[in-house]
Amino acid sequence: MEGNSPSQMGKTRVMFLAWGYSIHAKRRIQLFVDDPLFDVTVVSTHNYDFKGARNIRLGTAQGSNPACGMVPDTKEPDTGGDSIPSYGATTKALKLLVRKNRLLFLLAHLFRDIRTAIRDVGILRTAFRTCHPDTIFLQTLLYPSYLSYFLPRCCPVIITFWNGDVTWWAKFNGIERLLKRQIVTYGVRRARAITVNSETASNACLGYGAEKGKIHIIRYPGADLERFRPAGKDEARKRLGIDFGKVVFCPRGLGGYLNSDIIVEASAEIIRKYPDTLFLFVSGVAGEGDLERHRARTRELGVEGHFRWEGHVSWEEMPSYYNAADVFISISSHDSLPNCMIEAMACGVPVIMGDIPQIREWITDGENGFLVPPRDHRALAGKMTELFSNENRIRDSFIARSLALVKERADGRRNAEIIKQLVHNTAWASAYRENMKARNC
Repeated sequence: MEGNSPSQMGKTRVMFLAWGYSIHAKRRIQLFVDDPLFDVTVVSTHNYDFKGARNIRLGTAQGSNPACGMVPDTKEPDTGGDSIPSYGATTKALKLLVRKNRLLFLLAHLFRDIRTAIRDVGILRTAFRTCHPDTIFLQTLLYPSYLSYFLPRCCPVIITFWNGDVTWWAKFNGIERLLKRQIVTYGVRRARAITVNSETASNACLGYGAEKGKIHIIRYPGADLERFRPAGKDEARKRLGIDFGKVVFCPRGLGGYLNSDIIVEASAEIIRKYPDTLFLFVSGVAGEGDLERHRARTRELGVEGHFRWEGHVSWEEMPSYYNAADVFISISSHDSLPNCMIEAMACGVPVIMGDIPQIREWITDGENGFLVPPRDHRALAGKMTELFSNENRIRDSFIARSLALVKERADGRRNAEIIKQLVHNTAWASAYRENMKARNC
């Protein structure tokens, strides 16, 4: 990417806005914190506590997600799983009571979220006046990132879309979808630059009205190729206390669009053919009751002893898990670009992925990995069997091609320089520099 040399432009002041905790957001922001050519302020609902940066915590409690906006969940109240019995007029009265309580519940949450947002806008405006950023860098358009709409328009905005911001919806109720569409549509038009990690997301941004020249496909933070690289399998398994002959690694979490239940269903056939197989799940991401339901199903299938549930594992520990694995599985129904897929490929682990558009940009079925319908456990078991049998040394072919692809597209160090140059260029564009002289922000 062409542009002025950062050393010629001086230090660039960047204000990041991020929701909650994410290892990807942390790594992305850390790139700038570690670079002396940037002065960094981080505003988030989570206290990232970056050393060498200003850290400003907003009032939303960590782990809450006020909507794609401020619209609370509209799920039915928990009745313990029991439906209301059918007793004529009594039933109607009870149902009416539930509906009224739900409305009161929604209104209370909406009032709380609006009050929190008003307070957070005040904190954000004070931070803006104090830090005088040259650019505002939004990590997604989830809350609180879209509160930047209340800041002066003279400061250019960059948006990194991820986690399905533009290609699918994490929540499906109609009000939230409508609000999020408006938030994204306004955001892509107001932004000076947009980064995405796939052609699919780029096309989606165009569909929201973004100008093509604003959109940059930059796959950052990418893979740290010094940390994530092939290493000894025996040593990795010893470190993790694994004594199985084959290991299937599943690091995306449990439940919902991740289709972890399909992996559990496929396991029975694999363990029948390859009794010395361990299914290793990590990540603290799970819906309510998903882990217990999965455990119950493994007991029903008679494969409970072949599963290990690790919960959260730090990013720094992940290379051992990849290198202990014979196959990596992620069969999500919706996705962006899973960084863990790239890291697995960098570690020389064959991958089986859900057959969706974003993943097809990386995996060609039968050439550098396998693609399966996300909800087909028989297809998944068949592809695992092919990898385990390793006819025609298919594993070696997958590994070599995937390694080459990661080095070409997702080298973290190279992509970090590209994103930094974009931020410098956006902040120091000549039109904006002239505007800085006259602005009163």
